[in-house]
Order: sequence, then C-alpha cells, then structure tokens
Amino acid sequence: MKAMSKKTIGIGLVVSSLFILGLSRTNAQELVGTVPNSNLNGNTASNKEISVEVNAGRGGDVYIDNTSRTLEIKTWNESKVKVVTTVFYDGDGNKLSDEEWFEKLNIGVKSLGNSVRIKAGTLSSGGSFEVMGNTYSWSSGIGDGNNSGTKRMITIYVPKENKLEIESKYSDITIDDNINKLTADITNGNLDVQDVNGLTLRSKYANVSSGNLQTAEVEFINGHFSTKEVGEIDLDTKYSTVDIASANKINLVSTNDDYDIEEVSDLQGQKNYGNLRISKLNKSIEMDGTNADIKVRSISPSTETIKFDNKYADIRLPLRNVRNYTINYIGSYSTVYGNFEKKAYTGKAFKMSSSVKETLAEKMKALNESTNGDDDNSNNKFSASVGDGRGTEIDMRCQNCTVDFK
Repeated sequence: MKAMSKKTIGIGLVVSSLFILGLSRTNAQELVGTVPNSNLNGNTASNKEISVEVNAGRGGDVYIDNTSRTLEIKTWNESKVKVVTTVFYDGDGNKLSDEEWFEKLNIGVKSLGNSVRIKAGTLSSGGSFEVMGNTYSWSSGIGDGNNSGTKRMITIYVPKENKLEIESKYSDITIDDNINKLTADITNGNLDVQDVNGLTLRSKYANVSSGNLQTAEVEFINGHFSTKEVGEIDLDTKYSTVDIASANKINLVSTNDDYDIEEVSDLQGQKNYGNLRISKLNKSIEMDGTNADIKVRSISPSTETIKFDNKYADIRLPLRNVRNYTINYIGSYSTVYGNFEKKAYTGKAFKMSSSVKETLAEKMKALNESTNGDDDNSNNKFSASVGDGRGTEIDMRCQNCTVDFK
C-alpha cells in the first residue's frame, strides 16, 4: 500500500470527525470545499472562468450592490456590461452553464431599461449541491493553486461613458480606469479609483484613494480619504484623516479630523476640533470653528483674503512672503505674535460669508459680548498695516487663541 500524504491524512481526519459528529457526506463536502484547491481525496480542485454579459444603453446607469466580494472594475468601449469570476469545484463543471454557476454563487446581472443592475450577495467560502447524481463543492474566487486560500473576486467591465453607482459593504474595490461619473457608498472596506470627472462619495469606516477629481461631494466618517489634484470639492467629514495634494476650491465642514493639504487656492468652511495643515495658500481662506488648530506653512503674496472666527485654537499664518497687508484682529485672552505695530482697531463689523452656519445677527451679538472691556489690551483688539496696506486683507476674531503671524 502506498503511503498517504499528510494532506490526505488531514482531510480524511476532518471528514471522519464530521461523520462522528453526525454530519452527512454532503455537509462534509461543503465544509472541506472552503479550501478551493483541494477536493475530498486531496487532489487539486478544478477551476474555470465564468462570465455573463448584458446590453447597456449608452449613457445609462450601472448599479452595483455588493457585499463581501472583492471587485475589480474596468472600462471598455463596448455597449454592454460583462461580469467575470472564477469558480473552483469538484466534479464535472461543464454540466452547468455560466448562468447556472452565477445563480449558485449568488451573483445576479440584469438589464432594466437603459440601466444595468449587478447584485453580488453574501456567500460562504464554500458550498455544495447535486446535479444528476454528482455532488459539487466550490469556493468562489481566484486562487493561486497552492492551497493558500482565495480572494472571492469579481471583475466587471462597464462602458466608459456610463454613470457608475456602487453600494458596497465589507469588501475592497479597485477601479483601474478613469471614470466619468461615480457615486459610491462604501462601508467597512477600501476603494481605490483613478481620475473621476464627477464624484459623489459617502463612506463609513473605510479608506478611499482617488486620482484627479474635477468636482466632488464627499461625506466621510471614520476613515482615510486621499486624492490628488481637485477642481472643486465639498467635504463633510468626522473623525477622519484627509490628504489632498492640490485643490482650486475646497468647501468643508469638519469635526475632529486631521487635514493635510499641500496646496489650495480657495478654502472656506467650518472646523471644530482636530488639525488643518496647509503647505501653501494661494488666494483665500475663510474658516470658523472651535478648538481647531490651523497651520499654514506658506502664504502667497497673491493671497487676497484671510478670515477666521475661532476660539481655543493655535493658528499659524506666516506673513514673511507678504509685503502688503492689513490686519484687523479681535479676541480676548489671546496671544498674538507678529512683525508689525499694533494700532487702535479700525476694522469694520466682523462678517463671514454665507457659507458659515451662524447668522450674521448671532455673530454680531457674539462679537459685542466678546469685545466688551477689551480695549485696554492690544492683543484683544487691534489693527495693523504693512506696506501700503492694499494687499492681503486679514480679518480675525479668535478668543483664547495663540496666533503667530511671523
């Protein structure tokens, strides 16, 4: 008798143990089938690529509802959607059509008018069923043939110009090509996408990385969002890390986030708690908030406006590259550093843009309350002018702050 391999002995012990526990042979095959590369006899399992195609109207939507499947999305010039995956099995896989395999693997692909809907439901790592007396055990995905497990991966080809909408949980998604319009709702997973003309993103407990964005609307909670060059982006974030290489315009509402922006022209919004770091400011910044530390490394001489309404903050705004500017500052219990002479306050009524959530009346009331009795302290209320004073206009209100203009 030939000596049995360690693998065969191990699988035999598993099956024997299952019989002892009172499980049927079919159930035993289903559990052993979770290892995609081995069948019950210890031999290498068979595998095949399966695919389904449906027509897609030009410019229509492609909607993907996914749970726990790794997705790879590619674009092509065909007016159809193609879904591809690989199945590992024991038995004669040719007895099932690709459509039947997709049904067994809980993957649905259908055309609805001008749109295409793909639903990839949950699936255990293995399963079994009988066809014409043959029992099949399988594991959905792509394996390497070395008993090292599987990634339950699906590859989806979509028309290049069609709008893509993704709702995904507990999975990783890679979009290898540029996308025209993308709407994504990601929970507990990762999204890696290339350039997008128009992005709408909602995310919880996820990491998202993108290429260049023309326009974007992002709601982000508990994760890491990074992007390269941005035209205009609206950000509503909480408890997250945000990295932006460069942006023309940023509108943000941030709570307890860590922002790192390499270069920005216009930035406005509200930030409560956390940090905001900007390497280079080119045109304007207008922010309000509480307990948000803001540090700008370099301010361009072309910067037109700097406005802050903050409290309990550490703010750094180095003016060494700006030769002409005017400062109007209000803020009790503050420490202000700068290479300028403080003079009596000559600024106008403090007013933020319409993007700030508080009404002007509320702001004016708070302004009056914060400045009562502060005229005797030059750090509480002052104006300053450098050069001809016609350059950068700086209006700030910051209570209990440390502000460094050096």
